[in-house]
Amino acid sequence: MPSRRSILEKAKAADLRPQGVDGKRLQKVLDRAKKFFKRPSRHADESVKRHASLMAQSVERRDWQAAREHALALGLLGEQLGDRGLVKKAGRGLRRLRGGNRAWQLIASSKQVPGRPEWDGSDLAGRRLVVERREGDLAIFLQFASLLGPVVAAADRCTVLIEPRLAPLYRRTYPALDVRPEAEAAAAVDADVFACFETLARHFWPDEPTARAPFVPLEPDRRLVAELRGAYLDHGPGPLIGFAWGSLNKSKDLPVLDDWRALLGGLPGHFVSMQYGDVGPALSEFERWAPGRIIHDASVDQLSDMDRFAAQIAALDAVVTISNTGANLAGALGVPTVVLLDDGFRLSWPAFGETVATYPSVRLMRKGGRAWASAMREAGGRVAQIIGGVGDGS
Repeated sequence: MPSRRSILEKAKAADLRPQGVDGKRLQKVLDRAKKFFKRPSRHADESVKRHASLMAQSVERRDWQAAREHALALGLLGEQLGDRGLVKKAGRGLRRLRGGNRAWQLIASSKQVPGRPEWDGSDLAGRRLVVERREGDLAIFLQFASLLGPVVAAADRCTVLIEPRLAPLYRRTYPALDVRPEAEAAAAVDADVFACFETLARHFWPDEPTARAPFVPLEPDRRLVAELRGAYLDHGPGPLIGFAWGSLNKSKDLPVLDDWRALLGGLPGHFVSMQYGDVGPALSEFERWAPGRIIHDASVDQLSDMDRFAAQIAALDAVVTISNTGANLAGALGVPTVVLLDDGFRLSWPAFGETVATYPSVRLMRKGGRAWASAMREAGGRVAQIIGGVGDGS
């Protein structure tokens, strides 16, 4: 186990010496950690419980700065104790709390595979790198897709192990990238170094925004995009607005169908369903509020053909949706998108603010303690701003 002194020195270096008010607050957290490390180790469990409890309380009262400080402290404790679970928990919390590069450091550290060389950010010339997700849902491949560009440019050869449905998008976006299904992981054993996607973020997304790797949208099948857009515009003039409203996740607080009434009735153009599952009853309701303007394309099934789903999204002028795979895919494609969020502390999205670093085209619309009907009216206004410059969508 690393010494307490080395842990503190590593943590200081990892924070990239931030400046300004946030930087000074962060330094105070590190200074407090110094005092902790002077205590006997028997206090560690109590400190973990205390910081975890205080972080939860801070989140509950929406004190994001305090929550971030407790997450930072938990990360340092996790490193000192060699507790990968705690390190991961702290990193995920920091990610939601806009904790900058430190979040990627912690998550990447928690995902390292013992006995395999993890890429440390050093020169990749003449070396082969294999990138894999290791754990996480499909959104991992969408949130970090932009990072493959600088890696492909730097490595002698870069292989990415991917969920097969996304392989066509990756190959089209990065022709020089060796894209393989995750099932072929055994073929990657001859790599010189390995990395999960958060390891790439650790080295290519520093705290300074000006130094970040540029966003590169995923490249859909342009022929199919034009085909789908033309078919949708045959229903009438645009703009074309994609929307999705349902989820199998029962823990989400979602707008009911009637909450969509004002949004659908107050916007021009046609609405393209991006919803999976049995959509018939809902579409009948929506048709009442926007007669003749609801489009359901049965040829698109995101559960089996993600490439066609991506082409559908790329054919749209804007998207308004709950948090789901479609929201992440729209962001990765660079399509202007409004994501409707309840007041939960969700893994995929920042806990505050309306922007998302991984998706420049996405704006977050939070329920904010209101009735959904009020939040939906505001979301409709945001979509109206997006499509304000869109003509007939030709």
